[in-house]
Amino acid sequence: MLKKGTKPNLISNLPDCLLVLIISFLPFKQSVQTSVLAKRWKNLCRETTNLVFKESEFGLNQFVVDTEAKNSETRALFVSIMHQWISRFTGNTMETFELCLPEPVGFEEDIMSLIEFAATKQTKNLVINFSSSNSRQPPGALHIKLIYFQKTGLDITRLFSNLIYVRNLTICPFLLEMIQDCDDPMKLHDPMKTRHLVIKTHMYPHEFGGITIFLNSCPELESLTFETYTTGPIVMSQRYWPLIHPKTFWLNNKTYECLERTLKAVKVENFCGISNELHVLQYLIRTGRVMERLDLHAAKRLNNEQRRLVLTAAEEFQKNVERGSRHLRVTLHNA
Repeated sequence: MLKKGTKPNLISNLPDCLLVLIISFLPFKQSVQTSVLAKRWKNLCRETTNLVFKESEFGLNQFVVDTEAKNSETRALFVSIMHQWISRFTGNTMETFELCLPEPVGFEEDIMSLIEFAATKQTKNLVINFSSSNSRQPPGALHIKLIYFQKTGLDITRLFSNLIYVRNLTICPFLLEMIQDCDDPMKLHDPMKTRHLVIKTHMYPHEFGGITIFLNSCPELESLTFETYTTGPIVMSQRYWPLIHPKTFWLNNKTYECLERTLKAVKVENFCGISNELHVLQYLIRTGRVMERLDLHAAKRLNNEQRRLVLTAAEEFQKNVERGSRHLRVTLHNA
């Protein structure tokens, strides 16, 4: 019975299962904050089905003066927090698991255990981002880091074997290049069950091979999204990739099962109309037999010259590019 003058708390009267569902719709940091609302709420957030671990959002060790020590201590603490959290997770399945740990040197085994955790929880939406927050790092810097990872034993075959059953997958430039350095990457694992793939990319030529590997590995792919980085110009160095020419790479007529049977929607976020974007999209338009939509979302804050490139590229796709599907519709947004 309520005391005189008090109002019923409708949320607190809900069963735990509904409270967990509500908490799961909150951003991860806010869902954790609900644990201090009342004794009953203390452990409910442990059952949230959306886990987002972004190192940049935790703001740990902000009072350490030495930058190198700060980064090292912060990273170790962040990884420790992630391990503690998943060890206490009480749910059976996961809706979303996002892991953002740029350049995770020294934490290779931690990466594997976290991704394996996501796999055992039958995660529906998996986001993996190991790329630097400095999205326009020069070509060659990533290649050097990949060599280091190979020597320290990050098992790329083991990593990708845990991605096979993920239906919605987001990957970063780091993984695009790393998968190419494996022996016979086209036979890296069994066909993936991914239906919706998001590729974060600089559209550097040395990422193209990784894109084709994922096209080959996902025979049931229905939608493909490119989230392109747009800060600054793309400057390539022939010192590191002298054999990859962006135009000729995509002129081949090799196709993949998803392009023949299942891929219906392609989207580009932050579209700028640059040549490397055009080569990739022209290939998909030409070989996509069942494509129905190509949605180009123009990047924000473009100057007049950049806007002209975007409009010209969209018109080129509309009128002059050979199409593999007569049902394809090209739409430019935000131009």
